[in-house]
Amino acid sequence: MVNNMRDARNSLHNIERDAKSAANSAGQSAHSNAATARAAQSAASGAWVGAGFQAVSAFQSARAARAAEETLALNHAMAERQYAAAEQTTRYQFAAWRQSAEGTAFMAWRVPAFRLGQFLLNRDSEWMQGWARAIGRAQAETPNDEKRRFMQHPARLKQTGLKVASLVSLTFGVFFLLGLLFQVFSATLVQSAPSRSGFTYEQCLDVLADPTNFLIDEANCEAINPNPAGPIVVQAVPMVLFLGLAVMFVVLRRFKQRAARMDPTVPNEAQARITRWGFDPLAVAPGYAGFEWYHVPSNSTLADRLMKLALFDGHGHPPAQSALVTLDVPGAWPPHENHPVEINELLVKFQQERPVVG
Repeated sequence: MVNNMRDARNSLHNIERDAKSAANSAGQSAHSNAATARAAQSAASGAWVGAGFQAVSAFQSARAARAAEETLALNHAMAERQYAAAEQTTRYQFAAWRQSAEGTAFMAWRVPAFRLGQFLLNRDSEWMQGWARAIGRAQAETPNDEKRRFMQHPARLKQTGLKVASLVSLTFGVFFLLGLLFQVFSATLVQSAPSRSGFTYEQCLDVLADPTNFLIDEANCEAINPNPAGPIVVQAVPMVLFLGLAVMFVVLRRFKQRAARMDPTVPNEAQARITRWGFDPLAVAPGYAGFEWYHVPSNSTLADRLMKLALFDGHGHPPAQSALVTLDVPGAWPPHENHPVEINELLVKFQQERPVVG
């Protein structure tokens, strides 16, 4: 019975101990859960704060962008209003100026001046086209051999091929010269060593002539030859050849250049073309015109001045009445027997034309 009571007491003790252990485990679990909850709450708070900062930054950036766009739009609108106001002021001033004496004279002069300027521009264009036709016909009538000689004449004067050949030959000649000098210098250094040892070139030849010799050959003796004329002459041949070619090409180039300069064929043919047509059709530049169709040289800018004045619309300083150009068509040159047919036809046409500019 005592044993039974002891066993019962031990069982109760074990039960109490297990209950305490379970309670402690439950408390630790609750504490851990509470710590986890606090950490989650802290993380959630940090994430919320970060998201808040990002939202504020995005809001400020969007606000700054909208402010910049609004400022740009405002500046653009102000510039447009200022431009419109300036244009309106210009129109008002131009309208008021047209009522003045100078403005009335300008408006009466404006339309005829524009017509005359356009007429002169068209005539200048027609004049250039006439010269282009005359040049084309003259070039077509020039013999092909004459054209070929004219085209080849600059190359004959330059002789670029011989110049390049002389430079290439000179380069190779200098290259072989440097190699020869280096070889002579090296041979001198090599020859100085045997001479100090007492074994001379003559002694080497004596040993070479000995029938019992099997150690020394001819190359060994040539290595200490004090006067190696044979190898040097062999190496000097390419140098002399290329330097001679360079000199020959230079002399030949000078000779051909002089022959081209002294050849009167091309200059005589050019003079014959000038005598026949009044110009050299093979030597003219693009847009060439032998002379202007009008008498007075100052009329070369008449069309441009007329168009510039006639297009005045109030922007800038208004032209004075004294600045208005007289609306007269420049007089054309009469035809001449030395002029090309195309040019004489245009001159006849220009003299017969009576443009209405009023």
